[in-house]
Amino acid sequence: ILRIKQKAGLLTDPYFTGRQNVQEDVGSPAYREIAEQLVEKSLVLLKNEDELLPLRSGMTVWVTGPAADNAHAQCGGWTLDWNGAQADTIPGVTTIAEGLKAVCAEHGIRVVTDPAEGEEADLVILCGGEKPYAEWYGDTPDPSLYGPHGLTGNRETVESIRELGKPTVTLIVAGRQVLLEDEDLDGWDSAVMCYLPGSEGSGIARVLCGEKPFTGRLPSPWYHNVEEIRTDNCRWP
Repeated sequence: ILRIKQKAGLLTDPYFTGRQNVQEDVGSPAYREIAEQLVEKSLVLLKNEDELLPLRSGMTVWVTGPAADNAHAQCGGWTLDWNGAQADTIPGVTTIAEGLKAVCAEHGIRVVTDPAEGEEADLVILCGGEKPYAEWYGDTPDPSLYGPHGLTGNRETVESIRELGKPTVTLIVAGRQVLLEDEDLDGWDSAVMCYLPGSEGSGIARVLCGEKPFTGRLPSPWYHNVEEIRTDNCRWP
C-alpha cells in the first residue's frame, strides 16, 4: 500500500498542504448535484409487476414506513459521527418523503403521509430498512429486514400495508442486501434497493417518477437466507 501511495506521489505531500480545493464549502450545490446523480444511478429495480413504476400523473401516493422521513437511516454509520450520527437532526438532508413531495408535484402526482389520507391513495410507497451502524457493530447472524438491525416499525408497517391490500412499492434503505421473507416479497408489486442515498432523497423520487431510468445492478448475489451465502443459489444474481 505504501509503495502504491509513493508511486502516486501522495507521500510527497501527505497532508495535502499544496492541494487547492475546487469547492471551499461542504455541501456545495455542485457536489450535491453529483451526489443526487449517484443516487439515481445506484438504485436497483428488484421487481416491477404490471409496470407499477414509473409513477403516473394523477395518482395519489401514500408514503409511509420507518425509513420514509429518516435522515439517519439514509446516511448510515459514517455521517456526523462514527457508528451513526449522534445529533437529533442532520442538516441539509432531503429525506425520501421530502424528495417525493417536491418531485411528484412536478409530475402531477399527489403525495400524502397521513394514514387517514393513505387509505384513499392509489398506491403505497413503503420505506423500510436498517439502523445506522459501522464496522463490527453491524455484524449479526440475522441480516434480515426484521433482524436486530432492522428499523423499529419495519414489521408492523409491512403487515399493516399487506392487510390494506393496495398496490405497493417497497423501498429498502440499507448498506447491504437484507434478507427478505417470501410472503412479503410476494405482496409487493414493486421493490427497489436504494442502499444509502445520503442527503439526496430527491434522487430516488426522480427515478420513481420516470425522469431517470433504473440502471443500477446488484454488486453481489442477493440470498434467500444465510445458508446460501457462498453457494450458487440466490434470490437474485
